[in-house]
Amino acid sequence: MTIKRQKVCNLCNSQFTTSQIKAKYCPECRTKAKKKSQTDRRLNLAQRRVISLPQADEWLWIARECRKAGTVEILKGVDIAALFALRKIRYQTYGWDAETNKSKFHLCHISPVKGMESVGLLHHLNLFIGNSLPNQKFSNKSYKGRGLCIPKSELKTKWRITAGASDRQVLDKVTNYLGTALIDYAKDHPIRKSQRFSLAKWVFQNDPANILTIEELNYLSMSELRKIKAKVEGKEVYKFNYPAKRSVLVSLQECQRLSEQLPDGQHKSDIAFMIPVLQVAAAWLSRTAEGEGLSSLLEKPYGVKWKPLELREGMDASKLRDFISFQAFEALQGAPVDRKLIRNTLRKYLTVTSLAPDYSGSNSSMQEYFANEYSQFVKQVPIVKNALISLGLPDKVMLAEELIKAEVAAREEAIYASFEYEQCADLYDYSTIHYEVEEDYTPNPNLRTFREEVFVAF
Repeated sequence: MTIKRQKVCNLCNSQFTTSQIKAKYCPECRTKAKKKSQTDRRLNLAQRRVISLPQADEWLWIARECRKAGTVEILKGVDIAALFALRKIRYQTYGWDAETNKSKFHLCHISPVKGMESVGLLHHLNLFIGNSLPNQKFSNKSYKGRGLCIPKSELKTKWRITAGASDRQVLDKVTNYLGTALIDYAKDHPIRKSQRFSLAKWVFQNDPANILTIEELNYLSMSELRKIKAKVEGKEVYKFNYPAKRSVLVSLQECQRLSEQLPDGQHKSDIAFMIPVLQVAAAWLSRTAEGEGLSSLLEKPYGVKWKPLELREGMDASKLRDFISFQAFEALQGAPVDRKLIRNTLRKYLTVTSLAPDYSGSNSSMQEYFANEYSQFVKQVPIVKNALISLGLPDKVMLAEELIKAEVAAREEAIYASFEYEQCADLYDYSTIHYEVEEDYTPNPNLRTFREEVFVAF
């Protein structure tokens, strides 16, 4: 026998009948209560995560950037997930040199942090990954209407950061400034404690020669702490040996990103113009002696010959590389792009040798064995070809031949597309539009091909 109980709903206070002894909500409120419970759990989790901000490397980086700018208002309108994604991409360029303690690539500002009359935002639309050399040369250069910034006259005193503020003090202000945006981010993204703190604790507890406090150890880099630990354990330091990403590919990647993310305008248009310029430069470099690391733009499949560009005789390759590098950096930073100058410079230094790969040294077995390389190469060829044509680099004869090939291919494709197929119903259902003629047919001379009169004797 089922026992029925009268209960009062904890959500709407109405009475309901149930057989469950632990029931707290009426049928109408049960789903709402479940959603509210899930929301509360996520909120509590987010709040716990926010407390650990000073132990996460990416948030300590934000604290340093706020301290450098002197205000947390550089986070105005920030998309936290997009900002950290860009920071992660920068580390994946592998441009860090542990020996010199310098990086080949920087996170550069479009509108500078310390502008004359404004403060540049720490925002993924105001940052790009660029070479360290031009960044040091043009670090505070700015262009009107480019990037995101706050006029210094509009900065509020309560959000200012003093030079001596601790990371905890800075991040407390960051927490208050971001408010619900930070809570919403923390609901879906874990805030991971840096391994550096665990390593610092190990050194503090196990290194007999250590004279630093735990707070001082926490500020040492991972490489420094690893060296100390290896020395204590009598081991060699394990080194990650990743080759730095090619600068031309990093610039191309950033131009592609910002050409999609920036609002419409001249800055976006100039950056989009640099995409084929960098594709052409990478295609040229991929076929030179120092062409390693460019297979993501143009592969070298076994048995296929294609050298789309060559350096003209007497031209200095290093000058062309520097020219393209600085033009790309300045375009990303917001400088007006002189398209005519860039096109003429490319024509001066480079000549287009071919718009079509030579597959004569390849065969089906090679293509099957190197399937990945061939598949990638086939996709890359039209991209490089379109970049060459869009910049007007091929001569008129080569371009005319390419147009004729394209027209023939288009006609063949149209004929192929208009061809009507018949689906066979079974093994013996032959097509009515398929004909076969026997090759080299020779009639039998003894075979009668017409009816002859036959006389029969009576």
